[in-house]
Amino acid sequence: MKKYFVTVIVLIASLSISNIYGQTETDSIAISLSKPVYLQGDSLELRVYYPNYINKKLKSATAHIWIDHLGTKQRWKFRYPMIEGEVNAALKISEQIPSGNYAISCLIQSGFYRMQGQVIERDKKDTVINYMMRTSTKQMMVDRVKVDAKGFFTMKPMLFQDTASFYFSPVQKPKKNYLAILLKTPVDSAFEPAAIQTAFFSVGKPGEFINKKIDYNLSLDDPEFGSDLPNVTVYTKAKTKVQEYAESYTSGLFKNDNAYVFDGLGNDELAQSQSLAWYLQQKVPGLNVAIDSANNEVFKWREEICSIFIDEFEVMPGEQTMVFPRDIAMIKVFRPPFQYSSTTGFGGAIAIYTKKGKFVDNNGAKFSFILKGYTAFDSVWK
Repeated sequence: MKKYFVTVIVLIASLSISNIYGQTETDSIAISLSKPVYLQGDSLELRVYYPNYINKKLKSATAHIWIDHLGTKQRWKFRYPMIEGEVNAALKISEQIPSGNYAISCLIQSGFYRMQGQVIERDKKDTVINYMMRTSTKQMMVDRVKVDAKGFFTMKPMLFQDTASFYFSPVQKPKKNYLAILLKTPVDSAFEPAAIQTAFFSVGKPGEFINKKIDYNLSLDDPEFGSDLPNVTVYTKAKTKVQEYAESYTSGLFKNDNAYVFDGLGNDELAQSQSLAWYLQQKVPGLNVAIDSANNEVFKWREEICSIFIDEFEVMPGEQTMVFPRDIAMIKVFRPPFQYSSTTGFGGAIAIYTKKGKFVDNNGAKFSFILKGYTAFDSVWK
């Protein structure tokens, strides 16, 4: 990926309200925060305004908000629809957020959330296909999209929060859904920002942090966590596909090695299993599957319901059935407790990672997907 750096030198201890406002020049993003120092439990209120949105043809845009811990290099990502150059949002700072100095950056991308895809297996008569969308709040939408002669299609822009599941099917209802679709969401892909701005703030008690200069480089590549280990030379064997995948797509608490790891890239056992539930019950001692009152398939460990994550986004019980075993690159099963948030941890967690990037093959094509949408305007930073 092409790297993009913005270098900023700031005196952290002397931050004031004027410091946390972005530049006010016509072609700059203005970032304003409610205050320069927060405590865990506070609400970080954010306003982003881009005055030049008309000239830049950004009346409809996506604002990517990235927060970097300046000490550990940990990064959190959020995204919001930007309408007529403006975003107003609030992030409640959870108790899990470490104290320290932070950079908050806004990267503007043209357009709203839009999906593009290709139907690689279909009947020649399928010039139009159906799709059904279900949001995390259980709202439903059914519509159709045109498919060109080569199978390509582009869906209308969409605004939805958190996650949504999509199911594609032929207009004529066959006994078996034979469609195979490759899907792309540009807001999840590498992009060149139309504009960038960075501001700074702290989490923790006022005056807790030492007075020092920070040379901050904003990179479009996700940074690695910081380490105090000395420089050493390590000789290792060639990495397996699943190890390469884990390095590319796991982050934060999900990097924890205290988990059962199941490989969907190096062998076909997972891909050929009759279901995800059947596979995991054979592999993980003490893990059981139950059916709840809403007829959802629920994983339980020690009689506590497991938290389910798909590509590190928490989903509702039962939504893991939308992912077919053949589309899974890796599964990490975390023993209890798994403290992702105040509402998880007692029953452990199952993190399902789907094939993506260079790890996608034709066998990964499918007709159902779970996708991440926009961040809720009132959300929790955790």
